[in-house]
Amino acid sequence: MYFKLTSAMTIGVFCMASAAHAAANDDRKGILQVAPNKCVALHEGRTCYADVTFSISAPQVGDYCIRDSNSKKILQCWANVSHFEYLLAFGSAQSVSYELISKTKRDVLAVTTINVNWVHKVRNKKRRWQRLF
Repeated sequence: MYFKLTSAMTIGVFCMASAAHAAANDDRKGILQVAPNKCVALHEGRTCYADVTFSISAPQVGDYCIRDSNSKKILQCWANVSHFEYLLAFGSAQSVSYELISKTKRDVLAVTTINVNWVHKVRNKKRRWQRLF
């Protein structure tokens, strides 16, 4: 009987914890959105160019910055705001992630990625055509 009671309590605690974790992830997911989140280049390895709009809905008024996840270079900062947009002239040959950070705490609040895809993949071997004449 004791085993069934502790098992039921343990399962209940895990369910509540996973629901709270999922709700926290949903809250973080809506903070930073990017449109479009895909960029398509014609050939593999070529730079893809696009005008990308970041829409930020922070949970509270504060000082925020958008930065590149890899280089940690800050693109733009805002003071005493909760909702704002940023237009980026994107140009890259590979996917890039961006972070929304709190300027005062330097905590990462949200992360988004702009994926780079291509239409034609580069082939390693050359095609050889036989001539008819």
